Amino acid sequence: MPGPGSASADAGRQLVDAHAHIWRRSRPGLEWLAEVPEVDRDADLAALRAAAPASVGGFVLVQAVNDAAESVELLAAAAGSATAASSASGVVAVVGWVDLAAEDAAEQLAALAASPGGERLAGIRHLAHIDPDPEWLVRAATAHGLDAVARAGLAVDLVLRAGQLPLAARAADAHEGLLFVLDHLGQPPADAATPSFDVWERGLRELARRPNVVAKVSGIAERRTSAAARRRLDRVLEVALDAFGPRRLMVGSDWPLVDLADGYGSWVQDYLAATRALSAGEQHALDRGTALASYRPAD
Repeated sequence: MPGPGSASADAGRQLVDAHAHIWRRSRPGLEWLAEVPEVDRDADLAALRAAAPASVGGFVLVQAVNDAAESVELLAAAAGSATAASSASGVVAVVGWVDLAAEDAAEQLAALAASPGGERLAGIRHLAHIDPDPEWLVRAATAHGLDAVARAGLAVDLVLRAGQLPLAARAADAHEGLLFVLDHLGQPPADAATPSFDVWERGLRELARRPNVVAKVSGIAERRTSAAARRRLDRVLEVALDAFGPRRLMVGSDWPLVDLADGYGSWVQDYLAATRALSAGEQHALDRGTALASYRPAD
């Protein structure tokens, strides 16, 4: 991984946070929040803006539940952000949800895109990592929905467990005209010195061979109090940079879940330090370029 360098080298870097959530904790599907006190609260766009460091200039909002009603609310928040006091701190894109396994997936996509703020719909995600069918991603019914997403010109976010990475490779091969965005680098195991970490690394490197896949450096923030956790973070970033290259990676906070580690500001500091030795062009790609190119926001 690139060395720490000097903090002054970060001046002028502006990030698009490619992975942030807002939610109402009362929404069905978010009951698990009660078990995680650090994030057991309502999280709205105003709170997201307040938490973000000054170096973050925009957000991609990502669905948190498999519920089209939530996606409508995310798009409405995106529409409202366009008239906020500072458009630079607004929503540049939304990754929503429709039932990709449904026969009317294309109609659902069209309806979502036609809702207020629908011009910012840039991707679709399904919580495949907790779907009762662990191979949901490669089922024939899902393939029909993935084709509809491709026709709509949208991306598909992949939220998977490390053991599901081979399924992502199969899906990418079957849908070469569709851009897949791997969230959280495929959730690498907590211990970098275990066989399961090696399995993750092999799966990530194999998936990265597909040119229609990019990935998010997100969801991997660690508590700084643990030296082992810091070594693991360093190793994860090293693998990701080598496998995908800086120009196929984007940064995301996973806010508010980043509060399970040391918080939004600390994560951004760690990310900036980890990428200081990259070239200006590579930094730009990671900071914002890959996200903007992948999600093609309305403005």
